[in-house]
Amino acid sequence: MTSGSYREEVLNVLLALLLHERGVVSAPEQSLRQAVERRRHVPDVLVVFQGLRTVVEGKIDDRAGAAGAVLEQAQERVNKGIAHIGVAVLYPAVLRRSSFPAVKDELARSMLQIAVCSEAGQIGWTEGGLDFLADLLRRTYAQLVQEDVVAGAAEALRAGVEQFARSAFTSPAMRKRAA
Repeated sequence: MTSGSYREEVLNVLLALLLHERGVVSAPEQSLRQAVERRRHVPDVLVVFQGLRTVVEGKIDDRAGAAGAVLEQAQERVNKGIAHIGVAVLYPAVLRRSSFPAVKDELARSMLQIAVCSEAGQIGWTEGGLDFLADLLRRTYAQLVQEDVVAGAAEALRAGVEQFARSAFTSPAMRKRAA
């Protein structure tokens, strides 16, 4: 029986599976199978929560600077448009010592440190289990819908296109080239 020293990506995949089993997220099987093999330039786990791309980034809490690093990764995924919601998770170090058959059940019962990032802002570090995380995701979704982030992004895009059109088509040469 294998025990200990799991990479954080393994715990991220198990967390996504647990959320998927509870009907909270849609986790494409291919995404979960490949998640552990990916490099740092892509998210650990990418799932769908109520139609929104959601990343799970995690670190084990026995590493110095883990909280800052994982929160930065989750926020970066949102800032770069990879996901609408970024979940930063700090796993308890005790999970490192779990046997592989038991780690999923132990994770399901664990208290996690969780921070959620979205286009509407950031929910700072809080502590809770899987049900608490599901509730945080629902609140984040409600906040995104309430603040109408999409309408704001569309307005910014429209304003940028108008500004480009005004500056680009003021010269006769540009009008000729465009025609």
